[in-house]
Amino acid sequence: MSYPAYTYIHMQQREANPLLKDIFRIVARNGPVMREIRNTPYRKSIEVEKVLAEELGVLGFLHSVTNKKVENLFRAGVNFEVDFFHPDLQIAIEIEKGEVNNVWKNVIKFAESAKIRHGLLMVPLIRHEGTGKESDFYQNTLKKLGNMERIYSLINSLAIIGY
Repeated sequence: MSYPAYTYIHMQQREANPLLKDIFRIVARNGPVMREIRNTPYRKSIEVEKVLAEELGVLGFLHSVTNKKVENLFRAGVNFEVDFFHPDLQIAIEIEKGEVNNVWKNVIKFAESAKIRHGLLMVPLIRHEGTGKESDFYQNTLKKLGNMERIYSLINSLAIIGY
């Protein structure tokens, strides 16, 4: 498998994420550091965010975005946050380190926002690598997110990158 891996879970009328290739290259360049974070117990996804923040910022992404940074990103009273958001292209990025329940929550965040057209989840390729208790988190994520067309109909695309 090439690094990083990626898959479109959903693409409406062939409308792809316009920055996916650029984001893919950023993840590939930062792969060694991201894998080290991924493979170290008790490290958090915020550490991966910090690795990517500067380069994603150059592409126009804001980091750690709520309604305070982007008005009406979510309904009033909803205290959601996305890790990165591109206001002009309406792309949201969420980075996870290994909690499958957070993957579901992130998809709901993408669908809930009228301003998010393209969702992008970054998840570990492998969870607990080198521990003897490894799991193929990327493939498990793809399986768990299958067959949710009603939710996906609220966004134009959803891609998953495995780091």
